[in-house]
Amino acid sequence: MPTLRIIPIALLAFSILFSSCGGGGKRKPKDEATKPAQKAAGIGRIHFFLETSASMGGYLKGATTFKDVVSEVVNKSNQIAPVSVYTITDKPQPYQGGVGPFVEGLATTPLANGKSSKLHTIFGQVGAKATGNDVAVLVSDCILSFPDADIKRDPEINRNNASSVLKNQINDQFASLSRKGISATVYAYNSAFNGTYYDYQNKKSQLNGEQRPFYIWVIGKQSLVADFDRQLLERLSERPAQQLSFGSGDGLKKYELFFGLNKKGDWRAERGNVTEIKFGRKAEPAEFAIGLDLAGLPAYAQAPDYLKENLVIKADNATLKLVNVQRRENVNTTKRMTDREQQLLARNSHVLTFKIDDLFDDEATVNVRMPVRFDTWYQTDWSTMDDRTEAGRRKKTFALVHLMNGVREAYQTGTNDFVNFTFKLEK
Repeated sequence: MPTLRIIPIALLAFSILFSSCGGGGKRKPKDEATKPAQKAAGIGRIHFFLETSASMGGYLKGATTFKDVVSEVVNKSNQIAPVSVYTITDKPQPYQGGVGPFVEGLATTPLANGKSSKLHTIFGQVGAKATGNDVAVLVSDCILSFPDADIKRDPEINRNNASSVLKNQINDQFASLSRKGISATVYAYNSAFNGTYYDYQNKKSQLNGEQRPFYIWVIGKQSLVADFDRQLLERLSERPAQQLSFGSGDGLKKYELFFGLNKKGDWRAERGNVTEIKFGRKAEPAEFAIGLDLAGLPAYAQAPDYLKENLVIKADNATLKLVNVQRRENVNTTKRMTDREQQLLARNSHVLTFKIDDLFDDEATVNVRMPVRFDTWYQTDWSTMDDRTEAGRRKKTFALVHLMNGVREAYQTGTNDFVNFTFKLEK
């Protein structure tokens, strides 16, 4: 017993000594962009890419939301994990000096002077950096287009072939990433645009403050992207107007069966299965709760209402229904819980409560599945197929619907699930 008392006292003394030797009241550097990043758990390095084709130039002239957002995102990313900066048109070019000079360069250096770029090639090169524990970030206007020479030969090639050739090039690129377990999140913003705009026929218009969309893509392993999204959004002062996450990989199979939380009726928890269920006229209908860690899913897929509507529950030889979905912070913990059950609750983000109405045999197998589904905000409000006039292009991106559908179809396959696990009910 004396040993048990000495250890915490020693640790406390060490903690006090360590904290007193740490900050020492030093003032924080004024320039956060040059502050060395503290490595976040799990994320190794962030590779930050700015597309610099000529079509991006108007975002960089004058006072624009684009410059504000990109400066903040690269700066706050550097607080999450170390950042390497690149510009990209046909291939990545490391930005000399890193984050601090890059932030200055957004205001002082003509960056967007490259030739037109092929988006599927850019996504491939950016995605190639999202290996191991690294995450890649791309800033682009996301305008799908054939090369200049093709447009000169056929001014309608972009409009006539965006839904086939260009969409399938994007699909093929993201299908390759999906097979490697790489997911993606996209943030959508609007910004004033001051400069030359190239429409789908490559004809020029001079815009002065017209609102144009731009997009920030985060690419990497699903758990790393989810962690990066959470940390970045907590830090941003300029939130995206829209957001969409494309998950990858198999559905979540891990779950925890609580043995007391939300329990009704007479039954036992045994190796993740509900066993020894008592039925009868005097028996209270059995209810049980399962914990899931859904923190890695897109934000909309974590909403309790979304889960209630989209979880597919199949049970052979049983009548079973989902009666409640709760976020962990909304679970009633006023009733006494064992330390073990508190630990189970702490490591899960959601609690699903089920009710067993009947069991027709001695045993039943239950499958809980939630197919991948994605928001479709981009289909009308953010996409246009004729950007030659202000009315046709204002706050819209040419052929965005085909780009995003290409990505969506790469992830939303018949075998791709957000959740997919199985357990048993036994009398």
